[in-house]
Amino acid sequence: MFRDKTFYHQTTKKAIVAFGMIFNNIIINRTNSSGVTTQSIRVPLAYSPKQRFLARIEQIPSIESRGEVAITLPRMGFEITGFQYDPDRKISPIQKNRNLPSSGSTQYKTSFVSTPYDLTIQLYAFAKNQEDALQISEQIMPYFNPDFNVTVNDLPEMGIKRDIKIVLDGISYEDQYEGDYDTRRSIVWTFNFTMKLNYYGFVADQDYIRKSIASVFNSQDLSSTKGEYTKQTHEIANTKATATATISGDAVNAIALTYVGDNYTYAPNVTFTGGGGSGASATAVMDGKKLKRIDIDSGGSGYTSAPTVVIEGPEGHVDSPGPDDPFRFIEQFEQTFE
Repeated sequence: MFRDKTFYHQTTKKAIVAFGMIFNNIIINRTNSSGVTTQSIRVPLAYSPKQRFLARIEQIPSIESRGEVAITLPRMGFEITGFQYDPDRKISPIQKNRNLPSSGSTQYKTSFVSTPYDLTIQLYAFAKNQEDALQISEQIMPYFNPDFNVTVNDLPEMGIKRDIKIVLDGISYEDQYEGDYDTRRSIVWTFNFTMKLNYYGFVADQDYIRKSIASVFNSQDLSSTKGEYTKQTHEIANTKATATATISGDAVNAIALTYVGDNYTYAPNVTFTGGGGSGASATAVMDGKKLKRIDIDSGGSGYTSAPTVVIEGPEGHVDSPGPDDPFRFIEQFEQTFE
């Protein structure tokens, strides 16, 4: 099942980084009796379990225990507490995402749709007095009503960016101060969040369909059992080269290939339409069955905008079926009815 399909899209890592960035700039102000701000403190944030913070808060520094240094407050921390599949966001697992390159490629990328999981996270705010704790909490709660969205580059290979919903599920509060002189007071606010994540599987490279061969029923009367099936071949999926032109003054001065095409057995004709001018001409230079470049023979004159470059398709190329094309009924086999 998983053989030869190793992948790692860093979905959880990206979510944790995005979550941390939301709360990484909380500042509290200390004021004097006149209400004048005397100190502004940026609250440190770290990914760490709650119990580790509490253990550090309770450390009693001494000469004998050099490594046991109590941390200063206020401080914030967060940790992952669990994952849960979310059936409400399920999409049919046979659907696929496709990333089609703009030009010049014979392949595109594809992956099955994502699998939805809820990631639960707890955010802790530690303070030594109530005023600090309230300042922290009031800089968080107004933004979650009850959710907040962050944009994450979910799957760069597929060009997928997604807004991740972060839901504030609840808040709890505890004051561990018991009143004795040997205990450091620590007020702890706990914010419970759920992040709506999407996990993607293996990203595969798929070849374009370059040619279609179909047996076509030519009769206009579909109720008739008499008619003929004929084999028709159509070249599809951008075998025809494409290019764009630029002008300088009123003449064409450059041509850029946007797709080199394929299956050419000769150098195609290159013409120009539109742009308000005339007289521009160019020659295609080949590299095997593909175009290498287009050289300008004459820039023409009178162009007020870049003309459209029209490149002849390879032999057998069909841009699109016409209205009289006998594509009425396609079978998977060839047969002739008498």
